[in-house]
Amino acid sequence: MRNKNRFFQSITLDFSLVIAIIISVVLTGFIFISFGKNEPLKSVNEQQSQVFRPTQYIVTKANGNQYIALTPANTQVKTIEDAITKAKFSGAETKKSTTHAIQTILSQKKSQILRYPDVVPVTYFNTRYGKTINSGKPFNFNYFVLALDQLNKGYFINTNANEVTTVNISQLNTPDVWQMAAKLPTDVGVKFHKYQGRVMLSYPKQFKLPVYSYLVNQRDPKTYVSALLGTLNQLSVTQEGSKTVYTNKLNNQKITYDPSWETVTFEDKNPKNKLPQQYVNRLNLAFSQINLLQLNLMDTRFYESQAGGQKITFRTYVKGFPVYFQSQSGAIHIELSKNGDQKSTYSLNEIGVPVPSNQADVQLPSTETILKQLHDAGVKSSDYDFITPGYEWLINQDSQAAVNMVPTWMIETPTGWQSVSAYLSKKHVNAQQD
Repeated sequence: MRNKNRFFQSITLDFSLVIAIIISVVLTGFIFISFGKNEPLKSVNEQQSQVFRPTQYIVTKANGNQYIALTPANTQVKTIEDAITKAKFSGAETKKSTTHAIQTILSQKKSQILRYPDVVPVTYFNTRYGKTINSGKPFNFNYFVLALDQLNKGYFINTNANEVTTVNISQLNTPDVWQMAAKLPTDVGVKFHKYQGRVMLSYPKQFKLPVYSYLVNQRDPKTYVSALLGTLNQLSVTQEGSKTVYTNKLNNQKITYDPSWETVTFEDKNPKNKLPQQYVNRLNLAFSQINLLQLNLMDTRFYESQAGGQKITFRTYVKGFPVYFQSQSGAIHIELSKNGDQKSTYSLNEIGVPVPSNQADVQLPSTETILKQLHDAGVKSSDYDFITPGYEWLINQDSQAAVNMVPTWMIETPTGWQSVSAYLSKKHVNAQQD
């Protein structure tokens, strides 16, 4: 991976960063001393609701302009979510739809949209908001549109399958909710457009995103060993080059610690394993393994699934955007084979307390500009799966103890994710060598 060398740079902290770290650590210590002992552990449902919650809040103004609210106040989000929780949903009906109809719903004036990075089962929405929505069969969605124009409707939209589940909504104080939604920050302008048979979120104008800096917390790989394999005296420990392999031969499970990438990989080849048939159960299986580790999931979100939920990725999120290069494939990546065998890769690194960032905001091009750059470079739409803005995980040049989150455009190809700039540079070099 192209950021590996930068990831291991070691340069002396400057004085201001040292002071920031000391203050942050002291404050964190006081917080833990004061409150940590009395804080109950979150329930499984709360943890699951946290990981599978929406990542962005999009408001559509009365004039039709749409914005992502990257920096909403907690009270604003809580007021909107409380209103959804208290409202009554009924009459759910799922139908196939055209891309034009879906685009129209997603562009509906005076509406609040909850965006998920990939389709999730409605059961997760039910858990989070205390609902019992059922349209006769389970359905998945990646957008929920709450109409605030007195129509008393809600729309669960699956842009992958071009399906819309419509619900009737009552007991919702629409004027109050709209008043709160209308006050959400208009941080980044967006719109929805049709592309390759699907409706996509696009960025019609260039936009700025800040660079964020955090201290890095690194977990001990042995915590994964004890949580997933058992006590060390039950295991055999071997070396494969720089990697350490912990094996429990009784149940065909092992963990490989890779210090170069600072990851652990868990493999479960128990003959009793079975692949869950339903999508929701595959996601539940992945989550149940994560939950065993009792990780801090505050910044972790479900990111995407592939092959019907046999490949599942969770990523760190910063202000509504996913983070890349935290590990080879994501913060957490889980694969389920056809016979039910499991392979999970975990990054040992997680973001800690924020530290000051002196870097200027990064201006990113519009979606149309990026598509034109790809087209002009001879990249066909069939050469890649997706493009999206995101953050690169890069070690702070002042210290390997801190990490910078630098905004960039990302592209997904059959070989994985990389920045658009790196992808085009590599393509240019390859063209010159041919």
